[in-house]
Amino acid sequence: MHDKLPEIFWYLFWIGFVILAFRMAYLGGRAGFEARMRALDILKMYAEKGTEPPPAMMQELTERAFEKPSPAKKDPRLSLLSSFIGFLFMACASWGVHAWLNGGGAPSWQTIAASASMAFFGIGALGFLLAALIARPK
Repeated sequence: MHDKLPEIFWYLFWIGFVILAFRMAYLGGRAGFEARMRALDILKMYAEKGTEPPPAMMQELTERAFEKPSPAKKDPRLSLLSSFIGFLFMACASWGVHAWLNGGGAPSWQTIAASASMAFFGIGALGFLLAALIARPK
């Protein structure tokens, strides 16, 4: 009883994957937006009172909402290595999908798409690794 998966499920899988990716990007941007809006609400409260906020609070609001210090600013190699790990993971996942599709007699366009994805992320991972090795710390 080895039934072949209907092609509509592949379309639904890829549509769901794209929707999930856009949703994650949206939520990431929204979190930053909400942090900035909270900081602006606090500043608006002081402006309505007609008083100047304390300098320590201004420094804290600026750091948390607008400047967000990150380790990647100190050393750009950390950001490049993070991108390398992400691309390497996606290349391995694409390879797994490609191997799975090859074993199941899937349509050729799916195998080609998995191969292209694997090549894209593999080459990208190599590029990020080389950039991380060449980059100088600040």
